[in-house]
Amino acid sequence: MKNTIKLLATITTIILMSSFTNKLTMEYIGTYGVCASDPSQIKLTINQDHTFYYQDLSIKDQQIIVEGNWTLDGKKVVLDDNNSTNKFHNVWTFAGNGQVAKSRKGLAFYRLTKLD
Repeated sequence: MKNTIKLLATITTIILMSSFTNKLTMEYIGTYGVCASDPSQIKLTINQDHTFYYQDLSIKDQQIIVEGNWTLDGKKVVLDDNNSTNKFHNVWTFAGNGQVAKSRKGLAFYRLTKLD
């Protein structure tokens, strides 16, 4: 009887613990951009190992290329690059089951779609 109760308690604990894991994180993994042939070459790549690559070549004199780590803050992905002196879009929200990434920095709004 004790073994049955322990087994049921263990199974219940496993089910409860797995229900609280964030399954949405996998939806954010991928490369986002305006389109594949966009001349501004704005691209955000979020990797499964919690690293990212971001480039914004829309302004020739202020081109931004940064790499670093990302963290999940609620439903937002926060990009962290300690080496960059440039300010960039570092907080992204996602819509459409991870198909659209949105960011706002001042009055600049970016909306990128998932390329792959």
